[in-house]
Amino acid sequence: MLQREYKTTIWRYVRIWFLNLRASIKKSNTYKGEIFVRFFRTFFILGIQVLLLTLVFGNSEVYVGWTKAETYLVMGIWNLLNYFGWAFFGINLERLESRVLSGEFDFTLLKPLSSAWFSSFYDFSVYSVISSLSGFVLVGYYFFITWGTLSLTNVLLGVAGIIVGLLFWYAFYLLLSSFTLANPRNGFLALVKEILGLAKYPVNIYSSSIQMVFFTILPIAFVTTVPASLIIGRMGYAFLIIGTGLAILFVRLSYWVWKQNVKKYVSAGG
Repeated sequence: MLQREYKTTIWRYVRIWFLNLRASIKKSNTYKGEIFVRFFRTFFILGIQVLLLTLVFGNSEVYVGWTKAETYLVMGIWNLLNYFGWAFFGINLERLESRVLSGEFDFTLLKPLSSAWFSSFYDFSVYSVISSLSGFVLVGYYFFITWGTLSLTNVLLGVAGIIVGLLFWYAFYLLLSSFTLANPRNGFLALVKEILGLAKYPVNIYSSSIQMVFFTILPIAFVTTVPASLIIGRMGYAFLIIGTGLAILFVRLSYWVWKQNVKKYVSAGG
């Protein structure tokens, strides 16, 4: 099914997103009890993550070249990307399959907007932002431990790296979600979760050949390991520039794949 092409300025998309955000916040106020549940769940999961890392390190302070605090930093960045990704677009792409099967996606194609953009950002999960506190706690712990040796330049590079990591996160989600349009119930969304789950720890835990794959063909190293290395000071501008280029390439690829699958989409009406 073809979608009419619309020319829309970026500011219009920004205004629409803020309108959607306002509606999502109002909706979340209806279920205030969920906020307390999220707080409890967030710190419960955080406790499990810390316990697992403690067991991995044992009495050692360094594992595959990473200290315990540095590994907390990697996991903290992963938590931030995971929950912010879910808040902004993950929750929406998770619903794509049901919208395709019910025929609701037909109405998306009639809107004067990019169907990929609207399908990604039409709702916002306020509760997932609460869950992201676990990421802030772990990253904050690293900053507290290394405060005397932190470099402002490295921190700024790391923040830029985290933004690039979020672009990769979105590209992977959109790329594999796209196939739902032509072939619902394909299980690809579960696959992308497994792939991104590999980035929860430094890629140094894998063999050198797998690390090469994670820096090139499947660049999940740029999701967490590279941003953390930028903050620590192990990597410089070159990795940020390369990561930015790859992220833009993957986002453009995911939008292209989306358009190809829209052409194969069959509406609920046949």
